Amino acid sequence: MARAAPQLHLPTAPTPEPIALLVGLSASELPNDAAPLKSVRTESLPFILLHAALALAPWVDCIVSPLMSEHFDALDLARELDAAGYRGQYLIVAPSLPLPDLILRELSQIAPDVEIALLPQVWH
Repeated sequence: MARAAPQLHLPTAPTPEPIALLVGLSASELPNDAAPLKSVRTESLPFILLHAALALAPWVDCIVSPLMSEHFDALDLARELDAAGYRGQYLIVAPSLPLPDLILRELSQIAPDVEIALLPQVWH
């Protein structure tokens, strides 16, 4: 049986409600205390649809992804955000890291115009 293609449900014009794209994760995988995402509409999508989503809604306020996933990691996503000309916020859900500043510095070199931050991953 064929798998249904993922659908994007993004508005065609900016809305008063901020929008966050969850790349490679669902809203249920977000940390419970993710303050920057409390009053934000979220849309989950696979990595492969990132450019399509940004073409449809270039005003997206925030991109959220895991540090590492089966198909991509934060470095891959930062490269794609830079290539797409994205200038918003990129939040990375990550476990406790020994040198988080090193990771943030490397990501900021890849995507210098993107505001990058880590969201602590809390295990339930």
